Amino acid sequence: MSDDPDLTEGTDRPLDWASDPHMSSVDTIMWRGDTDRRMRGTICMLEIYDCDPDWDRLVAAHEWASRMAPRFRQRVVDSPFGTGTPSWAVDPDFDLHYHLRRISLGGDGSMRELLTTCEQLAMTALDAARPPWEGYLIEGLPDGRAAYFLKAHHALTDGLGAILGLAQLHSPTREHNPKKPQPPNPDPVNITPIDLLQRQIAEEVRRVPHRIDTAFRGVRALVNPRQALSTALRYGRSVPRVAGLVSPPGSPLLAHRSLSWRFSAFEVPFTDLKAAATAAKSSVNDVYLAGLIGGFRIYHEKMGTPVETMPVAIPISVRRPEDPAGGNRIAVGRLAGPVGIADPFERVLTIREQVRQARHEPAVDIFNTLGSVLAWLPGTVLMRFSGTTSQNDLQASNVPGIPWDTYVAGAKVERMFPFGPLPGCAMMATMITHNGTACLGINSDGAAVTDQELFADCLVAGFGEVLALAADADMTPGELKRVV
Repeated sequence: MSDDPDLTEGTDRPLDWASDPHMSSVDTIMWRGDTDRRMRGTICMLEIYDCDPDWDRLVAAHEWASRMAPRFRQRVVDSPFGTGTPSWAVDPDFDLHYHLRRISLGGDGSMRELLTTCEQLAMTALDAARPPWEGYLIEGLPDGRAAYFLKAHHALTDGLGAILGLAQLHSPTREHNPKKPQPPNPDPVNITPIDLLQRQIAEEVRRVPHRIDTAFRGVRALVNPRQALSTALRYGRSVPRVAGLVSPPGSPLLAHRSLSWRFSAFEVPFTDLKAAATAAKSSVNDVYLAGLIGGFRIYHEKMGTPVETMPVAIPISVRRPEDPAGGNRIAVGRLAGPVGIADPFERVLTIREQVRQARHEPAVDIFNTLGSVLAWLPGTVLMRFSGTTSQNDLQASNVPGIPWDTYVAGAKVERMFPFGPLPGCAMMATMITHNGTACLGINSDGAAVTDQELFADCLVAGFGEVLALAADADMTPGELKRVV
């Protein structure tokens, strides 16, 4: 439990997190993606603990968390036709014994052995008939440490929503807190297919006045046809860019796709990223992307297949302060990754301008705007429509983490490494800053990145280029370190 003022003694109620009873249109697109195994939407978090947590306390903590955040007790109820937005319902057969597991790390107990184990766990599909998450305590790390691996479906939350939830469910102290809130077990919910269809139809009826109003606004816009035409043309030109219909060709070196996920982890002090960003007069996110793309440049050169650009996708948060935590509140930005730019300063500035343009695309929120229509498409059709994600060589996200010490069942969380899914892309890179350390989790397709060890070395070198910009501003440059 955190020190959030809403979580004080006497407030025995659940968190206001992921409390929507139905999926949003974007959540639905995430959920239906599983109709194609290559688009499977499993997100993962690997936490490294300084010691073995007490197992009984860990079980009790999960039971408590499932009452504080009832979404962890809810399963997805979809329509019999796989159309419209599904509902969330408390599973009458919820069994924590199924979801929480305890395993011992084999092999040499190294970080590489741990990541290999997590790869295998992540590639195993979640049970769609149960709440879509699983947690694993992994014991047997060197020096008495342990790890915890959480996998969940992306339809449950985006990265920022996940951090908002974990920040409230983790404890700020190693000791047990007997005064934390104790909400009751949520009541099971039985939703029949007929109930679901009635709710979906009622929602469509409620949208009719909005659509009529939109049509009237379109008619009124004809009073100023030049302005209306200009707005329509700007939006129309933006749609192909946002949808990925206009993008640089993918790298021939990364062209192959498979079902194989490969994890690697890196870390760098966040202050070093900030120093490089200050030196380049850019954001930490710009430096982060420039480091990733620099790694790809070096990798392509060493593999004898240099390229000038590569298609890159980034999430753009459209989460507003009044939006509930949990769920997915994201749009997609498209970049032409400047792989051919060797100068790190120029690369950072080029990325900065591309990100700025992507954030201000008129159609940036098109999948949220059209979501209520897209949600009625069957999964196979929907994936064909949104399959442009397979054109991306890299998808990269950067999520603010928890800036204070956190504990789970008596164990201190030393690191948090996030791993996103591979929705048809060659690589997913995700960075979370945990208490001053930027933790980078890389998930790459084993058929696309064929030399994992070489790429890891190239990524360290690529970040070294942009982190060295701090030296130009008389600051000490940092170093990205591979966690092995």
